[in-house]
Amino acid sequence: MNDKRIVWLLLRMIFNTGISRIWELSANYDTAEEFYTALKHHEISEVTEREYALVDKLTEADALKILDDCSQKNINVYCYESEGYPRMLKYIADPPAVLFSLGNLDFLNDKCVISVVGTREPSDYSVGICKFLCKDLISKNIVLASGFANGIDRIANDVSVECGVPTVAVCGTTLEHDYPPGTLESKMQIAQNGAVISEHIPGSKPFANAFQMRNRILVGISRGVVFIEAGAESHGLNNYTHATSQGKPVFVVPPSDISDKRYFGQRYLLRNECIPLFNAEDVVYRLALDSFDSFAFTKDLGDFNLPADDSDFYSREEKQQNTKPKAVSKAPDVEPAAKPEIDYSELDDNESAVCRVLEQGGQMLADNISLKSGLDISTVLSALTLLELEGIVRSLPGNRFELA
Repeated sequence: MNDKRIVWLLLRMIFNTGISRIWELSANYDTAEEFYTALKHHEISEVTEREYALVDKLTEADALKILDDCSQKNINVYCYESEGYPRMLKYIADPPAVLFSLGNLDFLNDKCVISVVGTREPSDYSVGICKFLCKDLISKNIVLASGFANGIDRIANDVSVECGVPTVAVCGTTLEHDYPPGTLESKMQIAQNGAVISEHIPGSKPFANAFQMRNRILVGISRGVVFIEAGAESHGLNNYTHATSQGKPVFVVPPSDISDKRYFGQRYLLRNECIPLFNAEDVVYRLALDSFDSFAFTKDLGDFNLPADDSDFYSREEKQQNTKPKAVSKAPDVEPAAKPEIDYSELDDNESAVCRVLEQGGQMLADNISLKSGLDISTVLSALTLLELEGIVRSLPGNRFELA
């Protein structure tokens, strides 16, 4: 199989509704080809009878048929090893094995992407705020991404198209499926400068939790998430869960009415230390702080000042005084104290697995700990909480963790 996409497509078809199964079962193999060969020889005991039946049934011809079908429909196919596969997706717990796109994905590796999410039926207040913020973010050279639902998501894509800049739509269905109804033309418009993405094989039926699974990709390609409007029961709050596990900042538009149930999701997010959003500078400033060591990341963003709205109340002398650089005294070199050894006999299996990953990897995101340990993200977050209470692990800015 000279085309690596063939073996990845076969794996994708075998483990159709369990994307994480690919990563769980292939952990002990160096390449996808080695993993697939082991499957063909029925050498993996954890594989189910149903999965082995698909291994025996599917052939290279089935994968080639999908590639040919996509080519005729101008759909690009990227596997995990493809050169244009979005780099940031490789850092999430369950990256899509194969991506299908209208439009080229190469630009994603060179742009700062922010996902914009919200209700399908926004208030007039939220519509106006969304359009203002989208234009403001675009002015800072930020690419907007959405889950391509009606309402807030579509506004973000539409504003980008109107401004003539790239934008990204991540779909929860196949690319050729007209969902939301009447949006096929909009997909084509987005694909001219940007990309419409799906992990669903053209012609297939989406699985039950397809839209929640879509959100991990949307957050995965983004540097942060912007919530415009969300109710307490909003399915869009799932994006917050993905952002937390991936260590991405979450920005929230303050509600116009704190007693209006339409905004109770925003109240929840703000209570959980998400970042109030008033303009694009709030986003750029936070991203610059998070990426202070990487000047290459911030050089493409628009100019910004400290987002201090009360700066107009300072006198000119006070402003000048506040902007003078402060002298930094160099601390004397001190030999770091040796970390105490962990008594694994006092920990359960999940806590031990998390600690061993942190011993090997140092500072890590919860998603990466999940990927390395083979534990699901909820189990990892629970173990990290207990370990932090026991003083074995400490949390760091950016939702990273390390051994105390």
